[in-house]
Amino acid sequence: MASQQADVLLRCLQEAAQAAKPALERCIDHAVAALQLTDTQSLKVAERDEVALAWRELLRHRDGWCAQYPAALLAAFHQPAKPAAQPVATRTPVPALAGADRFSLIDDTEVEQGIESARLLQQVAPTVEQVLAELDGLMSSAQGLVTVRAQANPVRPEVFAQTLRTLLLGAPVAPAISTLWIKHLGEPLGRELKRIYERLINVLELAQVRAASYRVLQTPARAGKKPGSAAAGTPIGDNKPGAGPGVQGGPAGIGYASDEPFTRVPSQYADLSNDDVKDALLQDFLFRGGSKADHGLAPAYYATIEEELIALKGTPDSAQAALQAEAEADDRSYCGTRSDPRRPALPAQDADEEPDNPSRIVDVLSQLSSQVWGVYGRARERAMVRTQLHKDATRVGQVLGMEVVKKLVTQVAQDPRLLVPVREAIVALEPSLLRLAMVDSHFFSEENHPARRLMERVAQRSFKYNDEHSPAFDVFFHSLTEAFNGLNALEIEDARPFGAALGELQALWDEQDQHERDLRGTMRQTMQFAEERQAQADQIALDMSLRADLDQVPGVVLDFLFGPWALVMAHARLTDTARQIDPQGYGSLVTDLLWSVKREATLKRPGKLIAMIPGLLGKLQAGLAALGLDPGETGAFFDAMERLHHPVLKLRRVRSRRDAVESDNAPLEVGMGETDLSDLSDLSDLLPATPEQRKAKAAGQPWLAPQELDKAGFDNTLTSGPAALGATPEDDIPASEAPDSGAADTPADAAGDGARQPEDILMGLREGSWVDIYSRRHWLRAQLIWASNRGTLFMFVSHGGQPHSMTKRSCERLIRDRLMRPVDTHGVVAHALDHLVKDAAPLDPQGRAA
Repeated sequence: MASQQADVLLRCLQEAAQAAKPALERCIDHAVAALQLTDTQSLKVAERDEVALAWRELLRHRDGWCAQYPAALLAAFHQPAKPAAQPVATRTPVPALAGADRFSLIDDTEVEQGIESARLLQQVAPTVEQVLAELDGLMSSAQGLVTVRAQANPVRPEVFAQTLRTLLLGAPVAPAISTLWIKHLGEPLGRELKRIYERLINVLELAQVRAASYRVLQTPARAGKKPGSAAAGTPIGDNKPGAGPGVQGGPAGIGYASDEPFTRVPSQYADLSNDDVKDALLQDFLFRGGSKADHGLAPAYYATIEEELIALKGTPDSAQAALQAEAEADDRSYCGTRSDPRRPALPAQDADEEPDNPSRIVDVLSQLSSQVWGVYGRARERAMVRTQLHKDATRVGQVLGMEVVKKLVTQVAQDPRLLVPVREAIVALEPSLLRLAMVDSHFFSEENHPARRLMERVAQRSFKYNDEHSPAFDVFFHSLTEAFNGLNALEIEDARPFGAALGELQALWDEQDQHERDLRGTMRQTMQFAEERQAQADQIALDMSLRADLDQVPGVVLDFLFGPWALVMAHARLTDTARQIDPQGYGSLVTDLLWSVKREATLKRPGKLIAMIPGLLGKLQAGLAALGLDPGETGAFFDAMERLHHPVLKLRRVRSRRDAVESDNAPLEVGMGETDLSDLSDLSDLLPATPEQRKAKAAGQPWLAPQELDKAGFDNTLTSGPAALGATPEDDIPASEAPDSGAADTPADAAGDGARQPEDILMGLREGSWVDIYSRRHWLRAQLIWASNRGTLFMFVSHGGQPHSMTKRSCERLIRDRLMRPVDTHGVVAHALDHLVKDAAPLDPQGRAA
């Protein structure tokens, strides 16, 4: 029998090793495809380069790794398992992330495998958890073990992950590249391991291997001993009724020492009366998903909660000072109270907050407006709900889930980026979140969970406003209070009410934003058209600079052709619905224009020039008018044209009695003695163009017509410097030309950007980024909706669809003078969870977070 089991075990190891090669091939193919997608979607050049290097290196090593992996695994399978401290069938906990890679990864038992291996295991574990529990029992039996020892399973996920990690470490790449590999290999590796494990289970079952049993522990409910005494004296492999694996409802007092919860009935009591024990359980709940989440609650816990409930019922609403002090002492041990000096304060003339309380502290014990939030505006009522739910809890996971909700709400409520009413709204929503934690204690760890999305979407929407007293914010806040009050009035049984509330809010916001979206679309089209027109004009100018008939052409004429006239031709092409080769004949006009400014040619054929001039000037003016160019911008060109044509035009007046045909054939010098050229101005600007002038240069930024400038909002960001409120010359110039402002007259730097260069801050903005702009002596919250491809022109839109467009130089000037500052809008809930996890992390001997 033992020999047969050994043969089956060996066969399983060989099967697993052989299946690993195609499995790794599929994993790498999946990771390469995911990295290539990231490469195409990334907006940052450095990030694209790093991602591109990652997938290229992954492809380069693919065949070699896939060939080495089976042999390396087989050697690892035969390595003896490390002895456990005691023969308990528990598996090394894999750190769990709360959200998308938001929580720190900590491996308590295998420090040497490094953070990448822990991350890889964390991605694999959820996929294989169920099938692995079954495989552990079969593999333990095949090894001759009476009870399940998960760590003795030679094909456990840790072996696959560590072996793969060893191969990856052999590649000569930067740590950032291997981190990208781990991130994208984890998910497909989990799927492939599940297939392998299912295959091994089939092999073992066909060989009639029976799964080993799980060890049974006596609990206080059965043995009446002190906690921990039963563990030492409980026999291994006790075959009492109901003790086998798979039992769904064993007798009271029976618990299974395994990470797989075989029963939904709480299997052990947990004493939460000791703060140290509670801290340890919370850390376990956050980092590892809660190994004791399904344990029951000790009678002492319910006695303590009952005392708190009686005390709360006897506490009037006015007695909040003592509760506040107690809450602050409690919360400091988990999340702390942080003030953020980076939060910019609004100027006094814009912020109508009370001068004695400009920034209120908000947390779960804050008194809110009862007119807005009803009964849950009172801190005591919210505390009553919280305590009653603690009393109704039957499992440790429920209590810890509510504890996390309380601290999460406090963290979000203390986020200085949010307006005070929004932070109060999150506090007011606590009763509903607590009720949800009773039925879904880990909802906060799921980034796409409706409740978490609701909080995040509300926070992100609120970034649109920087003044809680504005009418626009009132409209937003009214809809928010209706939604949150509606949730608080419900009995929460699942996440559907939160999804419904978010859907209704989003539909309302979409309807409110429709007009603004239409305006933004029109403005974006205007800027995109101008950019495309400029790009075509630059190409047209380049083509014209290669013409063979540019000799002896004055520089002022080439400047006109390479600038305004190239724009006219590009505009005609873009607006021509008939798709003609030369719309309006603006291209063919160039040949006539170049001939007309060559003195030697026109002196020989004055009649041709005289006949050409009216049509030439008419078409030039028509083209410039269609473009919308201000006549003043081409005044120098037309003045030069008049002086260039002056000799022929004056001769026409002198020889007006001559026949037009004869004058066309007679040399002009015949009458030059009659021409008085003394009245002509200096002709130095009419000299032939220099080689440098004959080179067409691309425009630094798109040209815009006056009406386009008005649409784009170039005149809507006026000086906001420390000038007096009365009319001054600076009041009519763009903010980019405003005098330097003193530090005393400008707000504090936002998000710690004071040490960064203005160009770096500007280039860090992306479409959708929010900024605060000091315009017309008011702080405006505006969103970047468009930036030129060359990063030389930027369009922002503030509330109501008001555009604010500026050049790169103007933006950098505003940033340097602290008249424009980016708004930090990264995930509010994720930010709060990060702080919560850091504060809950155990400390090392030096007092630092482990």
